[in-house]
Amino acid sequence: MENIKILLGQRIKELRKAKKYTQEQFAEMIDIDQRSLSAIECGINFPTKHFMKIAKTFNVELKDLFDFDHLDVSDSDMRIQSKNFIDKLSQHDLNIIYKLLKAMSI
Repeated sequence: MENIKILLGQRIKELRKAKKYTQEQFAEMIDIDQRSLSAIECGINFPTKHFMKIAKTFNVELKDLFDFDHLDVSDSDMRIQSKNFIDKLSQHDLNIIYKLLKAMSI
């Protein structure tokens, strides 16, 4: 349960920052105090009573709050997952990714 609280807190913080809301602004939008929101984002508290308000304010489905796949991924795991993704690409898509990576490394 501790891990899911931390991941959920990270996800809420990520969504809040994407909308460019401060903690104070977002806390007011979901009708909690800023300290409570901070505790949620730090993984200390679980926002059980506020799930629907949080999802509605971010304009996402409830399940999207639990989209943790990209969070808390180590460098080595990213490299392995990236290789697996690349192995499944078509030749055309692989060529595009190659050109993009080559351009980024210049």
